[in-house]
Amino acid sequence: MYSTFMRLWLGLGALGAVLLTQSALAQSGLEGSYVGVAVDGSALQDELPNLLKSIEPQDWIVDAALRQMNGAAFNSQSSQSTAGSQFQGRYDVPNSPISVRGTVFVHSERSAVLPILSYDLPVGSGTNLYAGAGYAIVRPGTVTPLGTQSGMVLTTGIEASAGKNLVIYGDTKLNLNQDRSGNASSLRFQFGAGYRF
Repeated sequence: MYSTFMRLWLGLGALGAVLLTQSALAQSGLEGSYVGVAVDGSALQDELPNLLKSIEPQDWIVDAALRQMNGAAFNSQSSQSTAGSQFQGRYDVPNSPISVRGTVFVHSERSAVLPILSYDLPVGSGTNLYAGAGYAIVRPGTVTPLGTQSGMVLTTGIEASAGKNLVIYGDTKLNLNQDRSGNASSLRFQFGAGYRF
């Protein structure tokens, strides 16, 4: 199972390299930093219509954060063990293809932090593919969307501008140190929307 996940991650990285070559550096990609709310990929069917029908996309970001803080579990298992607030952000290092990213999961009894260093590949105007690695720091003995144990995490994803200050993104995170004795998966898909500044 582990080798399948590694092949998937490497395949997505290879796809990014091919797209970069084909785009011939024609576009500038997504510039700027942002902070946003991330939800589990299994919630895409429920959350995408909420985002699309929002009068202002920033309203969805605030609404999603409030619903998470009130215990709405954006997770396919719908368990209180993973309910909480998950925020994600990107700091765009000026004049560099490198970004510093971070994910924070906050719950009254559970918490996790995931700093990531990524390489960004511009594939269109206002659009990047990215791949990176980081280290998840998980509060011992808890279950979070970032895993059940601290350890190395690989990520790959895509982010795009959807307006002057709105960014939408989706990514996959593979926790290399995930405890496989339980039902928790070491692979996580998520999407979100962020406010760019």
